[in-house]
Amino acid sequence: MRIKIIRFFSAAHHLPHYKGLCHDLHGHTWKAVFIIEGKVKSDGMVCDFKKLKKLLDDNLPDHELLNKIVPNPTAENLAQFYFKKIGTKLKKQKLTLKTLEIWESENAAAIVEN
Repeated sequence: MRIKIIRFFSAAHHLPHYKGLCHDLHGHTWKAVFIIEGKVKSDGMVCDFKKLKKLLDDNLPDHELLNKIVPNPTAENLAQFYFKKIGTKLKKQKLTLKTLEIWESENAAAIVEN
């Protein structure tokens, strides 16, 4: 069974290797879309959404400078970084992160799939 969770976070970044406006410090309200796979347990759930949201929120930045976390924080690099980081946390819960979409705007996203 697969479930989907959407989380939002606000964070700033600059792209040091990009020649253009995004080279300078700016911010986004990022959208992270997680598709998670697991077995439906006896309680009828793959995972309690409330607990899952807390796990995700605890591992996503909020009002931080992303360059302190990922040196070149493009949407693609952020998607790869958080796919690995959060995927590892989910494995401890016997869950698998199948897809992560990192949206930097309403019309631009990077997607990592397992």
